[in-house]
Amino acid sequence: MAEAPGAADRETPRRRPSGQAATAAMSIAAAFALTATGGVSASAVQRPDYPTWQEVQAAKKSEAAKKAEIEKLEGIVSQLQATADQLAKVSMQKGEDALLAQSDLEAAEARTARLSEQLNEAQRRADQSATLAASLVARLARNGGDSSMLLAFSSEADADRLLSRLGTMSKLTESSTALVQQALFDKRAVSSLQAEAEVAETERRTRADDAEKAKAEADAAAAQVEAQVAEQASSRSVLYAQLAALKGTTAELEKEYAEGQADQDDDTGGSDSGSGGSGGSDSGGNSGGGDSGSGSGGDSGGGDSGSGGSGGSGGDTGSDDTPTPVASQVNGAIAYAKAQLGERYQWGGMGPDVWDCSGLTKAAYASVGVYIGTHSSTDQYNYMKSQGRLVPYSQAQPGDLLFYSDGGSASVARKYHVTIYLGGGKMIEAPNASAPVRIVTVRQSDLVPYAGRPTG
Repeated sequence: MAEAPGAADRETPRRRPSGQAATAAMSIAAAFALTATGGVSASAVQRPDYPTWQEVQAAKKSEAAKKAEIEKLEGIVSQLQATADQLAKVSMQKGEDALLAQSDLEAAEARTARLSEQLNEAQRRADQSATLAASLVARLARNGGDSSMLLAFSSEADADRLLSRLGTMSKLTESSTALVQQALFDKRAVSSLQAEAEVAETERRTRADDAEKAKAEADAAAAQVEAQVAEQASSRSVLYAQLAALKGTTAELEKEYAEGQADQDDDTGGSDSGSGGSGGSDSGGNSGGGDSGSGSGGDSGGGDSGSGGSGGSGGDTGSDDTPTPVASQVNGAIAYAKAQLGERYQWGGMGPDVWDCSGLTKAAYASVGVYIGTHSSTDQYNYMKSQGRLVPYSQAQPGDLLFYSDGGSASVARKYHVTIYLGGGKMIEAPNASAPVRIVTVRQSDLVPYAGRPTG
């Protein structure tokens, strides 16, 4: 039978806001901070009422009291897991939001750069045609024309009047008229592009601000998950020891049992409303009890061209002509992903030693020359959809991409998590800041009912 821990261990957890209760309260405060941004509900993060070791020892004297204390401890463990899961889900959602905001910024930057090049070229043509037109006007003035024509080309309105005047002059040839018209056209093209470039620059600045804000929120959410993992670790160890003392088992066995219960809750959808894999209801998978991560990394192949578009739409029924996966490419992608097992999660990471969910899937398939979309769970889902590569989850095969959205709905624009299905009910993922790249049982909560098939 397990012995009660020593005096040092009996210090925690407490009912009072000290020791482990204080650290739990810190986790809960973090959860409340996320609530303000649409994250965790208040009811899910109420502070547990931790028992003392004295209460645990007293409960052993009565079978009824012991049973009640066991139920209480198991409830606290479950509550801690629920808080961890919700914080992790918010972290993944914030990370995806940041990736989408960064993608929008990059698109805005590309547009401003493109317009800048077009404006420079238009200005070069306008300068060239203006020089030719000015030479024509000067020649006409020397040959008896109105010397004021030399000044008339300085403004667009005056240039219009000048063109009209030149058109009435018998000595103006057809080629000369065309030259002046081209100069006016080029000048107006510059004005139009300048206005468009100003609008694009305003949009770029807005997107930059949005991306900076989204990154800060993603970093904060990931940091809260990491802090929560550290804060809960010692609390859980004491709770497991207390359960072991009451049940006559070991703390390690109680830990394994609690983790098994959490996995079972995930398999059945837990308390979430969506049921994964139900084609009509567009439901899907969950956060995985703290899967998060961040980090930057370069693209490892497969250019980011041909985005699947923003925002999924309802009624994704999958492809009528289901492609057969290419075994060599699937095996290569899975092998690449497995080679990263144990490596750290960091949102925005795509190697070489830090990963987020979409960075891992993208790099894995890029390693075998397959493009699956940009570095974004949402974009990868939309790309699979645009290419007719969605299949019902019930038909998922190894190598398929599994997606998670709030409530598991395919119609929800943001897909906050993506994994690679391994077969046998298992998947490999870069979860969130609470865990490294790992292989886990497919979570049914929040699981979108359609898988993406990159090959075939």
